[in-house]
Amino acid sequence: MKRVLVAEDDADTAAAIKLTLEERLQITVDHVTNGALVLDQITATHPDLLILDVSMPGLNGIDVFDLLRGSAPSVDVPVLFLTATPDRAEQAFARFGISDVMAKPFDGDALARRVDVLLARAAKVA
Repeated sequence: MKRVLVAEDDADTAAAIKLTLEERLQITVDHVTNGALVLDQITATHPDLLILDVSMPGLNGIDVFDLLRGSAPSVDVPVLFLTATPDRAEQAFARFGISDVMAKPFDGDALARRVDVLLARAAKVA
């Protein structure tokens, strides 16, 4: 079964993401509340996809992404950014080649479709 890690500091949003994805897709969703926990959780559970909130206290989503890309190749997990300002994020992320950005609040069906596509793409690469 595929595994998705959600890094989201808002408990209600994290619960909505988990419920949405687990109801629509055959996956397991794990959750951490801040960016500092992401690397440890990735090492422990080896998720197939990481959903990152851009604005988190401490290590934000950009900081976490930078850490991931600077880590060992085994930490090369696809990332979907969730943000309340997707247009600004897409412009800021374009220089990193990041195009997987989704708006909050999110549409459940659209989120499930995007996650399904990203998981399928990652499976083809692996």
